[in-house]
Amino acid sequence: MNTKDLDLLRRSELFRFLPDEHFEKLQPLLREERYDFGDVIVKQGEAATAFYILLSGRARVVKTGANNGDEIMLGTLRPGDSFGEAALTEGGTRSATVRCSTSVEALRLERADFLQLAESVPELKQYVQTTRRARSLQSFLYEFSNFGRLSAPALRSVIEKLERVQIEKGNLIIRQGDAAGPMYILEKGRARAFLQNNGTKKNLAFYRDGDFFGELSILNGSARAASVEAYSDCELLALPPEAVRGLRESYPEFGRLLEERLAQYKVDT
Repeated sequence: MNTKDLDLLRRSELFRFLPDEHFEKLQPLLREERYDFGDVIVKQGEAATAFYILLSGRARVVKTGANNGDEIMLGTLRPGDSFGEAALTEGGTRSATVRCSTSVEALRLERADFLQLAESVPELKQYVQTTRRARSLQSFLYEFSNFGRLSAPALRSVIEKLERVQIEKGNLIIRQGDAAGPMYILEKGRARAFLQNNGTKKNLAFYRDGDFFGELSILNGSARAASVEAYSDCELLALPPEAVRGLRESYPEFGRLLEERLAQYKVDT
């Protein structure tokens, strides 16, 4: 590996903050590979057995939709970008396809080699798992949520501030009348918003994967206007009020996205 490629590897997202002693042990395990325009590096649904990082060229990350079979564009990979962290720590199958947009040079790290090294360097596996979580959230937001419209810096800032929350079926995520709390993105499950008045409930909305709610009280500085109940066991991503306000100030596009939602509320009511 030449000095230029080594420097690119060291500055990549996965290895940028990896301690020097771990990076030196990992480096000999990487193997160079070359691909032509149109080649598929990994295919959605196949066994995930290796991690890759691009040295030159470009590639597209696409996913086949579950309903109509159309390809969903998730992103573009350029030199220094990597994919397949899940193959190192979790195995399983590929969640997306990576196809070359030009000729590509890449480095490949086999899962078996990584796990053998991780037995003597446990910190390495933990480091990759943390990076994997961030990439997984990014992919989810691109595919299911309006937050996928945000620029890369804004989206990264959102991801850094998200906190995972689990709520069992039948429990309240938000209670009508409570002070403003987190904004939520529903990662998995179903939820319903309702108003309660004199013992009767009026359904307002039903939420599914990728929907977000709870931002209205933060924007208005008011109490919760409605309750939201977990209609099934729910996995949520919570964004604290101070994080919402900070992101709105730092990234006007984030603020516009919330303003669109606020305008929709006004139309609906």
